[in-house]
Amino acid sequence: MARLLERRKTLMKNGIYDAAVAVLVRDGFEALTMERVAEEAGVAKGSLYNYFQNKEDLLEFVHERTVEPLRQGVREVLESKATATDKLGAFIALCFEYLDVRRGLFHFLFNEHAIHKLISKPKTEGSRHLTAIVRQGIEEGVFRPVDPELHGTLLFGAVRQLFEEQLESEEPWAVEDMSRAVMDFFLNALKRPPALLDEKP
Repeated sequence: MARLLERRKTLMKNGIYDAAVAVLVRDGFEALTMERVAEEAGVAKGSLYNYFQNKEDLLEFVHERTVEPLRQGVREVLESKATATDKLGAFIALCFEYLDVRRGLFHFLFNEHAIHKLISKPKTEGSRHLTAIVRQGIEEGVFRPVDPELHGTLLFGAVRQLFEEQLESEEPWAVEDMSRAVMDFFLNALKRPPALLDEKP
C-alpha cells in the first residue's frame, strides 16, 4: 500500500512538473500561478497545495528537477577513471548539450530574478567540480601548477557566460563547435609546456 501511494505521489509530481514547465515556456513567469498549473495538469487547485505550499515552493521544485539530471551526468563524469583532459571535455560538452535541449526552460531559469537565489547552489557546485578536474590535471602532470580554485572558477564562469549568451542568441552556435572552442581555449591556458612534461608537478 505504501509503495502504491508513493508511486501515485511520484506520478502526480511528474505531471505537475510537466504542467509548470509548459506554462513557463509558453506563457512566461507572470502567467505561472497555482491555478494555471493545476489547470494545465488537469487537477484541482487544492490538490496542488498537497504537494507545494506556494508558488515559490513550486518554482524551487521545478528548478531542482530540471538541473538534477545534469548534476547526475556531472557526477558520473567526475567519478569515472578518465583523465582530467577527458573529464574537462565531457563536462563542457554535457553542459552545452543539456542546455541545447532545454533552451526555453533555461532561458527562464537564468533570467527570472525571482529565482536567482535558487541557482547559487549549482554555481558553487560547478566551480567545485571544475576545481577538482584542474587539480587532477596538475597531479597527472598535464596541467601547469596553477591555483585550482581560481582556474576552476574561471572555467565555470566562462561556461556560464556562454550559457547566457546562447540563451539570448537568435542563432546559437552548434553545440560541438562551442564545446571545442571552450576546450581548446582552456587547454591552451592550462596545459603544461612540453619542456616540463618530463618533470614532476
